[in-house]
Amino acid sequence: MKNFKLNIVLRTLIILGLSLLFSWVLTNRHWFFTPLVIGIILISVVWNLIYYVQKTSRNLSLFLLNIKQGGFMSSFKEKNDPNQGLYKVFDDVIHEFQHVTMEKEAHYLYLQTLNENIGVGLLSFDENGKIDLYNPSAKGLLKKPNLQRIDQLKEIDQSFEKLSALESGQRQIIKAVIDGELLELSVISKKFRVKEQLFTLLIFQNINAELEQKEVEAWQKLISVLTHEIMNSVTPISSLSGALNQQLGGIDLSTLDEEDQDDIKKSLSTIESRSKGLMTFVNAYKEFTKSPDLNYSEFSLHEVFNDQLLLLKEDLKNNNIKVDISVEPTFICRADRDLLDQVIINLLKNAIQSLNHESNGMIKISARKNVQRNSIEISDNGPGIPPEMLDKIFVPFFTTKKKGTGVGLSFARKVMRLHNGQIKVYSKQGEGTTFNLIW
Repeated sequence: MKNFKLNIVLRTLIILGLSLLFSWVLTNRHWFFTPLVIGIILISVVWNLIYYVQKTSRNLSLFLLNIKQGGFMSSFKEKNDPNQGLYKVFDDVIHEFQHVTMEKEAHYLYLQTLNENIGVGLLSFDENGKIDLYNPSAKGLLKKPNLQRIDQLKEIDQSFEKLSALESGQRQIIKAVIDGELLELSVISKKFRVKEQLFTLLIFQNINAELEQKEVEAWQKLISVLTHEIMNSVTPISSLSGALNQQLGGIDLSTLDEEDQDDIKKSLSTIESRSKGLMTFVNAYKEFTKSPDLNYSEFSLHEVFNDQLLLLKEDLKNNNIKVDISVEPTFICRADRDLLDQVIINLLKNAIQSLNHESNGMIKISARKNVQRNSIEISDNGPGIPPEMLDKIFVPFFTTKKKGTGVGLSFARKVMRLHNGQIKVYSKQGEGTTFNLIW
C-alpha cells in the first residue's frame, strides 16, 4: 500500500513538473521540437499513471470477485511489480479462503457420508412443513422414498400425524404398520435455527429387536419369580395332601386317636394357609397389572416430604437416622400426588430398612428442575445393592426381605412411566444407594 501511494505521488509530481515546463517553454521560447518532446513525455507519463491505476483497480476487482464467487483460483504474484506487497496480501487472503473452503467441503463430505450411512433415520423440515433432509435410513424404515412435506407421513400411518407437534427434546414411542409389518419406533424431536429459520429434526429408530429382547428377559424373570412363589405354596400342599390321602385311605375317622386327629387338623390348616397365601399372591399380581388413571394437580414438593417424614418420624428416631432435605419451599411440581406419595414413602421405607444396622445412618433428599423436567433424589449411606441384584430389583414380586412383597420398586417404575418419566438407581456396595425420580 505504501508503494502504491509512492508511485501515485511520484507520477503526479512528474506530470505536474512536465506540465509546468511545457507551459514555460510555450510562453517563453519559440522552440519547436522541445515542446513536442516534452508533450510526448507528458502524455506518456499520464498514460502510465492511468494504466497503473487501472491495473491496480482490475486486480482489486478480480480479488473481490474471487471472494464473491468463492473461486479463489487467481494468483497476483508478478515479478518486479511495484505493488508486490499489496498483491502478496491478496494472495495470502486467497490462500486462507482456500484453506477454509477446503475444510468446509471436507466437513460437508464427512456429514454427508455420515448422513447416508448412519443406521438411524433422520428427517428434518422447516416451519412450513417442507422436508429439507430425508436420509436413506429413514427412507428404508418408512418405505416411502419420496416425501416432500411432513404431513405426508400420515399417509404411511395415522400414528405419525402428531409428530410435527412434538416439543424439542421430547421422545415418543410409536407403533405403526408399515408395508404390513408392525414396527415400534422411537422418535426424538430436536429444534434448531439456521439463518433465522426454524427447523425440526426427527430421529427415527426401530426398537423392535431391543423391545423383543427386553420382553423375553422380562418374561423370563417374571416366570422365574412366579414359579418360585407358586412352587413354594404348591409343594407343601401337594406333599400334605398326599400324606393325608395315604393316612386316611380306607380308615374310619372315628377310630383315629386324638393325636392323629390333631395331625390331620394341622395338615388341613397348613393347606388352607398356603392356599390363601397363593390366592393373595395371585390377587396382588392382578392388582399390579392394572393401570390407574392419573389425577394431575400442582403441589409443593417440600410439603410432600414434610408430611412423609412426619409419618416416618418414629422409625427414623428408633433407628437413629438423620435426614438432610434440600428442597425449596417454592418448588411446585405437577403430578398425581397420591401415586407420587406412595412412590416416595416406599423409597423412604427402603432407605430406613437399609440403615437398620448402620450407626451413622443418613438419608439425603433433594429436588430440582432440569430442562422443564422434575427430578427427585433420595439417597442413603447404607450397605448398597449388590451389582448382580441391580437388574432384578424392579422385577415384580422379587424381594430379598423376609416380609417384603416385591412390588414397591416395580410399582414406582410403573408410576413414573405413567408420568412419561423414569426411575433410576445408582448404588455402590459399602457407600450407599440413590434413587432418582424424573418426570
